[in-house]
Amino acid sequence: MTQREATIAGILRRLAGEYQGPVEERQLLERVLEQRPSSAKNPFATIRERLRWDGLTLGWLRLSRGQLVPLRIALEGLRFRCIPRPRDLVTGLLPLAHLQPFWGACGATCHLRELNGTPLDILPLADDGVRSTGLPAVNCHAWYARVGFCAGDSVIVTVTSAEPLTLTIEHEPQRLFAPAAVAAQDAELLEAIVDRVRRAHAALIPCDEVILPIFAAAPWRTTYPGTPWQQLVVGDGRLRLVDNLFLTSRQLGPLQIIDSDEIFASHPSLHPTDDDREHALLAEIEALQKELSRSRQLDAEAGIWSGQIRRASTLLGQFDELPLLLYPRAKNLDDQRDELILDLEEEWSGGDEGIELMVDQETLRQAQERMRQLLPPEVVARLQVARPEEAEVIIAQHLNMLLVRAPELFPRIERLMVNSDEDLSKRASVDELPDPWMDDDDDELIDLDDLSDADDSSALLARSHDLLRQFHDYLLETGRRMATARMRSQAMLVYAEFLASYYGRTLAEGDYATLDEYLFFHYPYRVLKSSARQVRTICTALKQFYAFLVQRGVIGDARFAEAIWRRRHQAAHVVEIYDRIAGDSPSFDLLFAQLFQPYTG
Repeated sequence: MTQREATIAGILRRLAGEYQGPVEERQLLERVLEQRPSSAKNPFATIRERLRWDGLTLGWLRLSRGQLVPLRIALEGLRFRCIPRPRDLVTGLLPLAHLQPFWGACGATCHLRELNGTPLDILPLADDGVRSTGLPAVNCHAWYARVGFCAGDSVIVTVTSAEPLTLTIEHEPQRLFAPAAVAAQDAELLEAIVDRVRRAHAALIPCDEVILPIFAAAPWRTTYPGTPWQQLVVGDGRLRLVDNLFLTSRQLGPLQIIDSDEIFASHPSLHPTDDDREHALLAEIEALQKELSRSRQLDAEAGIWSGQIRRASTLLGQFDELPLLLYPRAKNLDDQRDELILDLEEEWSGGDEGIELMVDQETLRQAQERMRQLLPPEVVARLQVARPEEAEVIIAQHLNMLLVRAPELFPRIERLMVNSDEDLSKRASVDELPDPWMDDDDDELIDLDDLSDADDSSALLARSHDLLRQFHDYLLETGRRMATARMRSQAMLVYAEFLASYYGRTLAEGDYATLDEYLFFHYPYRVLKSSARQVRTICTALKQFYAFLVQRGVIGDARFAEAIWRRRHQAAHVVEIYDRIAGDSPSFDLLFAQLFQPYTG
């Protein structure tokens, strides 16, 4: 892609600066296509995806299914109320949770000022030595003292500028608060929140997806602010506020009385604890599994697959012999930022044939012994009798501790692709490895014929790479940009390695079952730094690749890839949930097993 070519992201940002009010989605999509024509069968789909996942950072807020508004218009002049806790007055802090979701809604730096223009400092962590809120906080110590702030008083926040986002605070004593003046506003806000949460498909909904659209369309958004929305939520039996940022209407089971240092605690008996958050997460996983099961059943009834689940990639290594896998990964799949990097999934083994790891056996032995010393005795005892998949789950629970206490266990690993007539002394670090599809000198596709055929896996990968090279050329021939062709081809590489390593197949032999296993277990669990955005792009690449193979007569039917593509949001949801499962949680084993059913059954 040349520097002059407009990107979807760039066009959306520019248009966000042009509109002065709500706009119909179709009109916005057509404006984008005027500046960036597309020959795709559904040219609106890509733009909708960008708006869905990156809308706020691109300057757009979705008001309803068919209408959007520039975020700056929604925020300009908006007012809301914060009521600090008594302990906040002691520490002189205002946790930024009080300012959510308005704080940082644009994904950019936010400025906070007093009424006279004096800037307020943002501390990186609100920690008074007893317990951290887990969020940054505003240093209001001097301001609290200067205005005579007392327990029960309010902070009135006004968005005085949307670009750059600037919030101004003022003090309102408790005696001046007029609850009767905001009763109707509070009731309307609460009912709107309940309605949006109940209509949402996910169990946990980020507060910005609920609160921002309500405020943007409310007639009282710039008038005297009512009760903080967080307090309305925790005071209502129909809703739950989780981690100060997520909303749910699910029943989370018996609730415990919270500690006095929780941020929003108008009704302590209704505020979720850590155990309640895990209940909510488990409920979300169970709902997702029902959706996955239904989709698989429908595809089986349609004759797209046999209904037989495969589980080759769950046969993981033992504690003493964990596999180390090298995966090519895309750093960013944006069409403007398509640089590609290689990542390591750091699990120990002797490596695949054809790859030499610069870690000798003595180093591995010492590292394993050091790990045993750091792990609690009961954990080591569990590992001695654990099945392979259980061992990896047990170690994963303590990975954060190991990274902090023994970073030497995770050294930089260098690799060497070994060919039969290569000099084994030539080594390059992972950071120095070239783009696996492009040559640094002439920007041409690398000739993959030089790949070693020393083993079956290498030969299978070579054939898959040849198909991907043809796919890359096909995309260019049909008018795709170079960046798009590279991105789609790259997205297939890990699946090619998966098929070769676990099933002894090429990409041409992939099917519904292997795609299901890859997307709903192997990719989210075994690929380092997996992302929801990337898995959706992988699904799109898979759909186009297998349609290409049908067109070229390599395979006869690509309905299985089309069916998997329709499930791309389910795959993204699995990745998102796995990112939220805490490794040190007592319920990790249960959450892990439930998320990756039926591959852990």
